[in-house]
Amino acid sequence: MKYTIKTFVSALAFASVMLMTTAQASAQDLGFSIPDKETVEAQKKARDNKAASQSIGRAIMDAFELYEEDKIKEAIAVLEEQEPDPGYDSAYLARFLGNLYAADERMGDALSVLKSAVDQDVLGWNDQAAAMKLVGQISLQEEKYEQSLEYLRKWVQFTGERDAQVFLYMANAHYQMKNFAQIIPFARVALQESEKPDKNIYNLMMASYYERKMYPQAIEVLEEGLNKLPEQTGWWPQLAQFYMLEENLDKSLQTMEIAYLAGYLDTESQYKMLVQLYDNEGIPYKAASTMEKHVEAGDIEKTAKNFATIANSYHRAKALEKAVSWYERAAESAEERDDKGEYYRKQGNLMLLNEQYIAAATPLKKALDYLERNEEGRVYMSLAEAYFYGGDYRQAMRYVDEAATFDGQRRSARSWKGYIKSTAKRKGIDLD
Repeated sequence: MKYTIKTFVSALAFASVMLMTTAQASAQDLGFSIPDKETVEAQKKARDNKAASQSIGRAIMDAFELYEEDKIKEAIAVLEEQEPDPGYDSAYLARFLGNLYAADERMGDALSVLKSAVDQDVLGWNDQAAAMKLVGQISLQEEKYEQSLEYLRKWVQFTGERDAQVFLYMANAHYQMKNFAQIIPFARVALQESEKPDKNIYNLMMASYYERKMYPQAIEVLEEGLNKLPEQTGWWPQLAQFYMLEENLDKSLQTMEIAYLAGYLDTESQYKMLVQLYDNEGIPYKAASTMEKHVEAGDIEKTAKNFATIANSYHRAKALEKAVSWYERAAESAEERDDKGEYYRKQGNLMLLNEQYIAAATPLKKALDYLERNEEGRVYMSLAEAYFYGGDYRQAMRYVDEAATFDGQRRSARSWKGYIKSTAKRKGIDLD
């Protein structure tokens, strides 16, 4: 079956419908109840509607006029000079002063006075609700996550409102506290109450499942998210990574290929992931050619390791000439002596495999200049093989004798030595 973006997104749409049906059918455990409209309305009517004293009311009006003129510090100074009576005046002043502190980016001060205003529980319904919500928001910003959750919960129970942004704040607070399982109920409510899908909600849900290694659920969230927010192209590689974690490499490659063809991949790690998937799925030539394309374009760094990756894939694809060329580039670019020697050795061995016998001797000899002594034995054996098949039996004997001085190669060298001698003798060449 040929997969396209259209067919794949259709599959995501089906998965999304199934997931939403499941989510809506299951009870979400928020850990508290939300009052109905009738209960909230009764509480609102029962709440005292007081008024500030004349002096405090006048001060707040003066401060507001200064605020309107962008004179925030002067407005703060006006309110800080006041000495309100305990109770309503104190809470009412603190409510406005806290807002001004927040506007002046004095969040610590804002949080202190707003919390004091809320805790007195004497403000009118609208003021109490607004201050309560602001305490929750600023607490989250100030990394007081438990306090944020406490006051946002109080706001929900005070107003009965299922505000998408508030539930998103609460989900985020749980994430920051690493309460990963508790993210989901709040995120789901936020999603249900949002006027339009919000990428931040999906990101939190995905993180919740990822941190708990619940990869199938993370996949479902991303599938739903891509269906709702197709412009979030960065989610395609993430979806592919989750398929990979589930060892569904075929689906992972399919997803990455679609993203690649659509132009959604734009980072080195993403291109390398696609290359890795091609390799894992037994498509080495495509792995090599894709890596090569993006190395040459500058999308992937030009390093010896990356050159060697291309060479290795071309080798497995049996495109030997290309593999030889890339191993040579890798050797020339390598900074570590051992790496340089190993790449030259691999280049020479591939040239042997490609029947470039005499030419193979050049990189093999270069390998000897860089490899450690204990790594040289197998290179000498390769040189013996290169000269033997190239018809230079004397040189072959020379290098097989060198190989014989290494424990790991001694047995093979002895066998080869006899074979070289008998072959040379058969062709009338005396090596003694």
